[in-house]
Amino acid sequence: MTRRISMRPLILSSALLMLAACSTPSPAPQLTQHDLGGSFPAGATRSPVPLRSLQVIAQPVVASTAMLYRERAQPTRRGVYASNRWAAPPSSMVEAALTRSLGLEGGARCRLQISLGEFIVEVEQGGAAQAVVSADAQLLRDAQQLVTQRSFDLRVPLQGSGPATGALALRTAVEQLAAQSAAWLDGDAARVCRS
Repeated sequence: MTRRISMRPLILSSALLMLAACSTPSPAPQLTQHDLGGSFPAGATRSPVPLRSLQVIAQPVVASTAMLYRERAQPTRRGVYASNRWAAPPSSMVEAALTRSLGLEGGARCRLQISLGEFIVEVEQGGAAQAVVSADAQLLRDAQQLVTQRSFDLRVPLQGSGPATGALALRTAVEQLAAQSAAWLDGDAARVCRS
């Protein structure tokens, strides 16, 4: 009497094992966090206007921790560097950097308010890239009276277009923003805020 072994259970169990192997999740790529590269020197570009406070607010498009880039060939499309994020929203990092660079004085009457419109790496077709920071600034006296305002559009070239080189170039753009803000605040604005 020959015993016949059914192949069905063997085939079925093999198929289930193969499906299980295919559905095993691969490990998620490690997330890399970037910031603006350490602290900015205190008073490096001291404001000639005594500032009581400094606030940086972000337009919605730059309010998250996503590291953004735009290809010049597709100017209406924003990309996100995969597996790379800012350690904090750009507005928080820029506010901390400017506060440290420009300095604050407790009894001062003026406040600097900055609206951050762009914080992005723009990539050209040939692979060249630049960090772009654009912002609108207002100097307010006694928290309400507009003393002066100005727009900034800073562009810093970088080698390559990766997130790490982009972060370093964006730091340089923030340093330029601090220096240009200090130069802009010199003159009439300083007199108004001191009186």
